[in-house]
Amino acid sequence: MAKTLVYQLYPIAWESRGGLQAMTNHLDIIKYLGADYVWLSPLYPSPRFDHGYDVSDYSEIDKRFGTMKDFDAFVKKAHSLGIGVLMDLVLNHTSTEHSWFKDYPECYCWSDTDRPGWHNLFDNGSAWQYDEERGKYYLHLFHQNQADLNWFPNGKLNLDLVAMFQTIVRYWNGLHEVDGFRLDVPQAINKDLTKDQLDLDDLLVGEQAVKVINAVFRGKYGKKLFLMMECLDPSYGEITKYYTDRTPINFATDMLLKDDAPPVIGRLTQNPQFMLDLESHDSPRYMSRYSSFKPFCPDSNYDPIGVMLDDCFRHYGLKAFCLYQGQELGLVNPSKEELSDEEMLALDAKTAMQAKRGESLEELRKTSRANGRIPLPMDEYDKQLQNPESCLRRMRDTIKRWKIDPRFVSYDYHLSVDNWV
Repeated sequence: MAKTLVYQLYPIAWESRGGLQAMTNHLDIIKYLGADYVWLSPLYPSPRFDHGYDVSDYSEIDKRFGTMKDFDAFVKKAHSLGIGVLMDLVLNHTSTEHSWFKDYPECYCWSDTDRPGWHNLFDNGSAWQYDEERGKYYLHLFHQNQADLNWFPNGKLNLDLVAMFQTIVRYWNGLHEVDGFRLDVPQAINKDLTKDQLDLDDLLVGEQAVKVINAVFRGKYGKKLFLMMECLDPSYGEITKYYTDRTPINFATDMLLKDDAPPVIGRLTQNPQFMLDLESHDSPRYMSRYSSFKPFCPDSNYDPIGVMLDDCFRHYGLKAFCLYQGQELGLVNPSKEELSDEEMLALDAKTAMQAKRGESLEELRKTSRANGRIPLPMDEYDKQLQNPESCLRRMRDTIKRWKIDPRFVSYDYHLSVDNWV
């Protein structure tokens, strides 16, 4: 299996830079780094209570990013550079402003009463929100404006929902030549509405998510499309393998690694369908999270960029890696001057909900997802391209070496790839 590099773009961070047109220009850097695919976080229309992951229409491009013509131009240029395009697909929930919520309320999870044993995963508050129009409560495992879809009413797969998502997949693949999808939190589908309380362990492994993925991507679509999924895997390998063995998923990432980066990645790479990602729109910047490594390194030899490159690529057998925009520059979390408290709360619904419940803004700043969501310093690319020992140049050389070396060992930036290939 060839080694695969995916590069993630977070469109909201590009809105002030020109949206899709600016992201299209950035494809040259993505090509320079050697990416095989570019994954776009949601570009769909959204009220942005959860910054794009509360989708209100799966068949359009949010006008704040540009037009469908702009999107098609992005895909065309990516393909001309040999880069596949992946859309984000949210299967667990939609925005409450999606037309389905009004027109097909039976496709969502409802209760006649609030259920105190069920807590959402953002701030541990109630997972049920009262809807005055229907006189019932709807389930939201995340933000209250993200209503959970009911994939298994009465214990049977909802074939209407399957058909709706198959139409979405065919639309983007057939009409707009999208090459695949990244599936957002599909494990959240594994919920038993008959239970009095929600247990996170119940979500981790289950046939419900497997059945939905297989139903939506059955037949030629499962074979034709590139599919990657987000996975919550405290078992460090077994749960990831459970899904890749039972579905057409090409690669699965483990979102827990962005929280604590335990020294078990070598175990995970025993599954050739494991994709390592140490930074994303859901995490602070890597270089800030792991600054704690410095005490373990002699000051004279401490090289934070080298530490990052080692952690990203040194693991024997690693077949796939996902690089988040700006990680190639070695970016750290923005200062308070670069990201004010107000901006932080506006960029991350989870942080805002936690702050509202009384958590310290200073403590939340360390873990806030907003840290990686601000616009990139584009002038930094020109600077680093001119410096052979910059993070960008070293990242490019490391990726080249990782891709062609069957047993990648460690990084030595003095050995330029161009000199020994």
